[in-house]
Amino acid sequence: MSESTPNPYDAGGPLPAEQGFRPPDEAYREAMPDFGAEHDPLVNPEVQGFSGWSFRVGGVLRRGWQQLLVIFALSHLLPTVVFGALALAGVVASGGIDLAGLGRNGTGEELIAALGATAAAYVVVVLILQMLGYAAATHLATRQAAGLPVTVGEAMRYGLRRMLGLAAWQVLAYLLVGLGVVAVAACCVQIASLLGLIPVLLVVTYLMMVIALVGPAFLFERSGPLRRSSTLLHAAFWPTAGRLLLLGLTLAAGSVIDQVAGGIVTALVPAGDDAMAVAVGGGATLLTAVIEIPLTMVLFSGILITYAERRGAEGPVSTRQLVEELAR
Repeated sequence: MSESTPNPYDAGGPLPAEQGFRPPDEAYREAMPDFGAEHDPLVNPEVQGFSGWSFRVGGVLRRGWQQLLVIFALSHLLPTVVFGALALAGVVASGGIDLAGLGRNGTGEELIAALGATAAAYVVVVLILQMLGYAAATHLATRQAAGLPVTVGEAMRYGLRRMLGLAAWQVLAYLLVGLGVVAVAACCVQIASLLGLIPVLLVVTYLMMVIALVGPAFLFERSGPLRRSSTLLHAAFWPTAGRLLLLGLTLAAGSVIDQVAGGIVTALVPAGDDAMAVAVGGGATLLTAVIEIPLTMVLFSGILITYAERRGAEGPVSTRQLVEELAR
């Protein structure tokens, strides 16, 4: 008797190699058993609390860490390294930045122009590609959670369609955070240089939590992601803030890594050795980016599960519904 053909709907067996045809998504959905809300792979019921949230964050990584690693390497590591190398080469070629002379000979205006050009280059070279990766990772993780087939190529094509809109909302969100920080700093830092930093840090932390869910709100709902992110946060402020603050530790870890890498460059490079500065600085940038990829994957997974959890608290929602929203 000939060997039986593998069942493509069997969750315990591998999918057969595609040969130009794949059953429609609905076929996979019908074959999947419905385990109920308490076992939804993305939407954490409130009764399960932090343990359910952390289990689902880990589930996103367990299901697709290899594909997510590829996506974030292409969209985060590569553009970050390229931008860092170009920025370092530009600073070295210009002879460095004379901070002591900013008020003389019009160098302040030149610095402002340089910073503006650097910010624009960052948006084009880094931020847009990072948003491509974020959208692609969301597409991949959501379909994997629903038991639907998905490839890195399909996810990246989805990211291409969403990256510009997502980048625009992220830039707007960061600008609002920046304006809020400047306003508070202008009022507080002048009062007492050290104590004045405390309200600034509190405002930064709060505003970053307010915009934390802009990405998934845009991808799943499309309309008013800033408003939706704020609404989801304040609907259950302390549980959501606790999760976001925990995820924020990954950002803090990344910042520490950047500082350590910068210190290594300063310590190892002799003054005036431009070639050594470029080589060591480029190596430090690459090492930092490689270390930050796992942190980025954890941060992405946590934001996705936090968003799904808050959506589930508003009303009935499932991973299958989230897949359909992404496809709109």
